Amino acid sequence: MNEKTHYCYVLFFVAIATAMSFVACDDDDSSESSTEVVRENQKSVTTDSNGNIYVDGTLVYEMVNVEKGTYYMGCQSVDASGTNYRVDAQSSEGPVHRVTLTSDYLIGRTEVTQDLWIAVMGTADPTAAKWLPIADVNGDGVMNRYCEREGYNGVNDRSEGDGRGDKYPCYWLNFELIDEFITELNKISGGSFRLPTEAEWEFAANGGNKATIIEENGGLRYHLWSGSDNSEEVCVFGNPNFEYGSVHLMEVKTKAPNELGLYDMSGNVWEWTCDYYNANFYSEEHSDVNAVDPICTTKSIFRCIKGGGWESLDAYCYNTYRGIDCMAYGSNIRCYGFRLAADK
Repeated sequence: MNEKTHYCYVLFFVAIATAMSFVACDDDDSSESSTEVVRENQKSVTTDSNGNIYVDGTLVYEMVNVEKGTYYMGCQSVDASGTNYRVDAQSSEGPVHRVTLTSDYLIGRTEVTQDLWIAVMGTADPTAAKWLPIADVNGDGVMNRYCEREGYNGVNDRSEGDGRGDKYPCYWLNFELIDEFITELNKISGGSFRLPTEAEWEFAANGGNKATIIEENGGLRYHLWSGSDNSEEVCVFGNPNFEYGSVHLMEVKTKAPNELGLYDMSGNVWEWTCDYYNANFYSEEHSDVNAVDPICTTKSIFRCIKGGGWESLDAYCYNTYRGIDCMAYGSNIRCYGFRLAADK
């Protein structure tokens, strides 16, 4: 499934969800009994006082402190002299609104890498998981809505083998697998890791309190991509024809960092946030006042994803772009990963 097809497919489900107003996927539902997984190959995973993560005593994942602050979240295409103007801004990115984050927090310097995943999950699968379709109608190897979790499937690995290694991001991850990983990581390390909120993610991508402010057309804005207005400098992204094999996943830190020293917040893999997705969240919830520590908690089967991936156009990798995907089916998750966050 290419990028364009993916978004049309998702929008179809958004329409259904809106019309039916149903609720699914209660994260806190622990009514079902579960059998604890025995992870024979799990390694020793510890953390230090700064939230950095060690495997067998070796540092493998760094956390960066983000100081609390206020910024303007979102983007708009209405007023060229206004705040955060971009001519191709999507309606879901607006209105631009003031957001205050009241506490310092930690966020990963990089996306979660395969060496950490393997250490925590006790698996030899370098890409964390693959999904095999129950019914591949047209024989293209792309998963459909009805899929089951299986072992590594090289046939469906569209990265064509380029993307395996300790310092490549984990990918092919749905929300359930990430939740499983974070639960296990916290259990064995004693940490309190989580996914970032959408507001925390965007603040960090902009550069936090160190963000570069650009004057343009009489208005002010942040960098389009995390750390630059040149996508080639900071972003791992695809091409306009969505040709498989034309671009690959890259090791983290291949491109330049942003003002906070964070890498790959633009491109490489899409990053899940903990927010549920609501296209009208900004206008319905907190556009007219100073939003304080906002998070969309209106439950649905959709979550907000950020940053774009290696198959995305760079326009999908803007800091303010609001991606959407469903927690209940496989979709286009081969280019989905995540970044850890934690309270300070």
